[in-house]
Amino acid sequence: MRRARAWIVAGFVVTGAIAVAVGLCEVGLRLFYPQPMGVWFQDRDGLAMHWPGLVTYLPQFGLSVSFNSAGMRDREHTVAKPNGVFRVLVLGDSFMEALQIPFESTFPSLLERGLAGRTGSRIEVVNASVSGWGTDDELKYLATQGRKLRPDLIVVAMTLHNDISDNLRERFHTMQNGALLEKPGEAPAALEYEVIRLKGFLASRSHAYQLLLRARRARERQGQANALNAHVVTLFRETADPRISRGLELTSLLLQRMKTLALADDSRLALVLLPLVVQLSDERFAKFTEAADDSERRFDVERPQVLMRDLGDRAGIDVIDLLPSFRKWTAEDSGSLYLEPDGHWNETGHKLAADVVARELVVRHYVRGGYASSPTTTPRVERRE
Repeated sequence: MRRARAWIVAGFVVTGAIAVAVGLCEVGLRLFYPQPMGVWFQDRDGLAMHWPGLVTYLPQFGLSVSFNSAGMRDREHTVAKPNGVFRVLVLGDSFMEALQIPFESTFPSLLERGLAGRTGSRIEVVNASVSGWGTDDELKYLATQGRKLRPDLIVVAMTLHNDISDNLRERFHTMQNGALLEKPGEAPAALEYEVIRLKGFLASRSHAYQLLLRARRARERQGQANALNAHVVTLFRETADPRISRGLELTSLLLQRMKTLALADDSRLALVLLPLVVQLSDERFAKFTEAADDSERRFDVERPQVLMRDLGDRAGIDVIDLLPSFRKWTAEDSGSLYLEPDGHWNETGHKLAADVVARELVVRHYVRGGYASSPTTTPRVERRE
């Protein structure tokens, strides 16, 4: 009995010592070596989402970010659309999530103000974007949650360097014999899901846990970066690649399904193409192709956009291509549009993109002064070169 008690006491002492050590480590990291914190968790459908109501400081960007009660990097929105409001739903990845800059300077916030200023209408832009999403994830969100918002317009912001590769993961949808199939999801068991949520909770609150994650995933992240670089090189090749061809076909089917859902809800769909930083000038692109470890040296700087514009034409989806405006801005030496070495847009990039998209949405009659156009009454405006 005495020995058992001794073991119990020793266990409590060791546990307490470990707890104190972990606590001191956490405090030390917060004070002297703060870690980039996570803001995401996985819902029961397997979709990456933000923690609702989370407010956190991101030391890598030097600012605090917050998320509304629905887990959006946005202000609060009611599910029911207010009367007389034209609602735009933005779906995208880390470029639209834009953790690097204050929300008021991001594309969705600026688009709302830009459309309101150009039309005099009551505009509401809802930003449901999450880092890591591809078109596959965006369709899943739209089908399960986004439709409840009853948007008048859905703007899909496509990051060309990784959205196609993200779609090829085929997490929620796959393609068979030219048809899009939704993959049957198996909800995790209650205990398994609680463990998943706990990991997400720790990743968003504990600096010590984040440090462990970074050390553990360092090699994995390098492998992912190498794979993405190879994918980007393939995107610019003039010769067709079977994997890229499958990715484009799958992406086309995903967008067509999104368009079908939009039309069923008396809404419309527009696709915005986000350029890669290496496309901003011929000099940048030349350096990129020279550094590419690839025997195929025939590259086309606009090939990703050409492929997606052709896809949009076939699917009957309007495409707004930001590359010409971004290249013109760069050629006029008007300043940087991207954060170095982060790779996302800076505040100037967000403003230019929002200005271009707001202008194009008005020119193409998606939004008009005093009222919103309807897909049943307004003919589609063809893409202009």
